[in-house]
Amino acid sequence: MTEVTLDCNTIAQLKDAQEYLKLCDASGRTLGYFLPADRSKLSVIFGVKSPYSREEIERRYREGSENARPLADFWAEIKQEYPDQFQ
Repeated sequence: MTEVTLDCNTIAQLKDAQEYLKLCDASGRTLGYFLPADRSKLSVIFGVKSPYSREEIERRYREGSENARPLADFWAEIKQEYPDQFQ
């Protein structure tokens, strides 16, 4: 991952972000997107909603399968497999 150092003015605009932001240049051209490091502040990320109800997800988890595992275990495996993506 490439790291970019921001100037004080840009940092001031981003530091209190409470939502996913689109970053644009002076002409309005989209440069990219910004997701705050403290994602716990976000109620919805990218406007995505699960097609499954909480009850359905819990039912599937209770019933289990040979591939079922806690999400924390999944992320630990992914972070181990792709360490450069999680710095």
